[in-house]
Amino acid sequence: MARYGSMIPEGTCDQLFKECEALRDVQNSMTELFKSRGFNEVITPSLEFYDVFNGKASAMPQEMMYKLIDSKGRILVVRPDNTMPVVRVASTKLKGFQPPLRLYYNQNVFRISPSLSGRRDEVPQCGIELLGISGIKADLEVIATAIDALKSVTDDFRFEIGHVGFFKTLIDELPCSTEEKEQIRKYIELKNYAALTEILTDSAKSSAASRALIELPRLFGGAEVFKKALEIAPNDEAVETINYLRSIYDVLCNMGLKKNIMIDLGLVQQIDYYNGVAFRGYMQGSGEYVLSGGRYDGLSEGFGVEMAATGFAVNSEAVARNANIIQKSNRPDVLVYYELGGAKAAFEHMETLTSAGHVCEMSDFSTLEETKEYARVKGIGCVDIVSDDSIVKAIIN
Repeated sequence: MARYGSMIPEGTCDQLFKECEALRDVQNSMTELFKSRGFNEVITPSLEFYDVFNGKASAMPQEMMYKLIDSKGRILVVRPDNTMPVVRVASTKLKGFQPPLRLYYNQNVFRISPSLSGRRDEVPQCGIELLGISGIKADLEVIATAIDALKSVTDDFRFEIGHVGFFKTLIDELPCSTEEKEQIRKYIELKNYAALTEILTDSAKSSAASRALIELPRLFGGAEVFKKALEIAPNDEAVETINYLRSIYDVLCNMGLKKNIMIDLGLVQQIDYYNGVAFRGYMQGSGEYVLSGGRYDGLSEGFGVEMAATGFAVNSEAVARNANIIQKSNRPDVLVYYELGGAKAAFEHMETLTSAGHVCEMSDFSTLEETKEYARVKGIGCVDIVSDDSIVKAIIN
């Protein structure tokens, strides 16, 4: 066998038995929720042109993408993100549809994760995109659906909400290069206070905006965050974003979600297409977020269409891993044995059993003795011996 013939690539995994069932249960739960809210499914190709993810608004670091060349020499990528392909579909094939468009997906993304990070390169995602409408009601619909998606699998979750517009208002006031702005974003995202302070205390950058950026990772908590943010907001645009976020927070609290909601103005999202409200969801037992989303108006401009948009994606595999979903046993209740002449009766008997809710397995062994021994090893308590005119039950001890 070849050197790697019995191995799988780094960042991937095999999922077996109960893991598969838990994943499917999560996916089914969430897609049923999405359908009940009026969302329609789309499935996009696993392969997309590199250009789809390389536009100004949608730029994704190329080192995160798996690339290959097609027969015409064009660069393709294995789908690293679900939002961009869905926006592509909405901007082209669904261009004439009456907005808002409510779309959902249930498909994998493929991203190259840093070595030794413990993250998967292949990630099953469920998510929605609400396209063609802006405003607080649209943001609330998506946020409420995201919260309900987590509530469908666990009662123990935390939801963090921020506004990328606050960060962008501050960073746009600094005399920084694009590379420096991305570095500042990274330090805020990682809550690296020391590095953030060092880069922003440069005399050339010293301003009300830079001082506010230094405080950004610390603006985390409950309603008290809004007061602190307004105190350091350097302009009216920054104040407006905080007041908008406060309006959303107040509605969610009135919906009885206060204990699950935290404000995090350091939530600035590593993918640059977000420009409004942003949020993440966490579950007990998971060190990293399992849900991420927000508003991304302007992303469709790369396809020649102006379209407001917001949505979220759930890492369904991470949710399944941490939800402690109780699965019913797949151990067969009955093992059915038959001689070849009784095949018709045996399969009819199996259908009767499974229709009644039993887990039933057919014996593929040649003899009844082998069948009974197999039942003992597997812990199957009953063997039904089927012939054309009778069914004899053998209890296995």
